[in-house]
Amino acid sequence: MLEVSALTSHYGRIQALAGIDLTVEDGELVALVGANGAGKSTLLRAISGVQPSSGKIIFNGNDISGVRSDRRVRLGIVQVPEGRQVFGPLSVEDNLRLGAYTRTRAESDAELERVYAMFPALKERRGQAAGVLSGGQQQMLAMGRGLMAKPRLLLLDEPSMGLAPRLVEEIFAKVRALKAARTTIFLVDQNARAALSVADRGYVLETGRVVLAGSGAELLADEKVRQAYLGL
Repeated sequence: MLEVSALTSHYGRIQALAGIDLTVEDGELVALVGANGAGKSTLLRAISGVQPSSGKIIFNGNDISGVRSDRRVRLGIVQVPEGRQVFGPLSVEDNLRLGAYTRTRAESDAELERVYAMFPALKERRGQAAGVLSGGQQQMLAMGRGLMAKPRLLLLDEPSMGLAPRLVEEIFAKVRALKAARTTIFLVDQNARAALSVADRGYVLETGRVVLAGSGAELLADEKVRQAYLGL
């Protein structure tokens, strides 16, 4: 579904990505792990539409390297951003409907019911301002907003960031449910253990380069990964 080839990105003179090559197959959950500053969010932004310095992004066999971000959403690439980024003054339901801006009203209504079935707490609070929700509820809202667009590829950027352990477990339970429903997911999270535990495959990013790749189980058992990211 997704092929990233020789991708580079710069912030001024600073190289954030240095020739990234990776793939995501249809129906897979692929995890990307690495330390702060490794380039994980930069890579997701490049896939979403922020123009890289060089390289190619192929989606379903088509080169989308020069395609605008709004067109990528219509093609099915949807990102759930780091830090939730909900619209605080708007209601929960209005936040969700904004995620379906590329869909018809009938499609939006149908997706809304699916999202409420997955996140019952959001249905209970559908009329409340998003800004008064807890961190965990806001993360569910951000994920639900992404799902409203009916993504073919869902990009999840740090879904567990800043959450208590119980809420992290709850969020990853939702990620597993999406995987079971054959949603194609590219997951970035600093919680390497949780991310690799749910992943079919994974990549380890260091200073803008992929340094390891393998199945989730293989990377969890890798001594370098265990020492650097699992504290073992």
